[in-house]
Amino acid sequence: MNPENSEVRGWILTIIERMKPYGASFELIEASLCDLEFPCSINEIKAHLKYLEGKGYIRTDEIKRQGVIRRINYLTPKGVDLKEGNIPEDPGVMLVG
Repeated sequence: MNPENSEVRGWILTIIERMKPYGASFELIEASLCDLEFPCSINEIKAHLKYLEGKGYIRTDEIKRQGVIRRINYLTPKGVDLKEGNIPEDPGVMLVG
C-alpha cells in the first residue's frame, strides 16, 4: 500500500467536505491537490475518486448547465461518518485536514 495514495484520498474527502452542501467538481479537486503540492495526473485523480466512490464515501452526480456536463462529488453519510470517526478507520484513506 502506498501511503501517499491514502493521504491523497484523505485530502480529496476533506476538499469535498469543505464544499458542503455544494459538492466539489473534478477541476476544484485537481486545483486543490496541486495547491497542496501533490503531483497527481488526471488519471490518478480519477482513480482515487473511483476508489472513494466504490467504498461508498462519495457519490458523483452529473449536472448539465448550458450544454456543459460537470461531475460534482459529494460526501455520502458513510463518508461523513468516516471523517467524524463514527466508523472504523479505513487503511486506504488517511484522515487529514
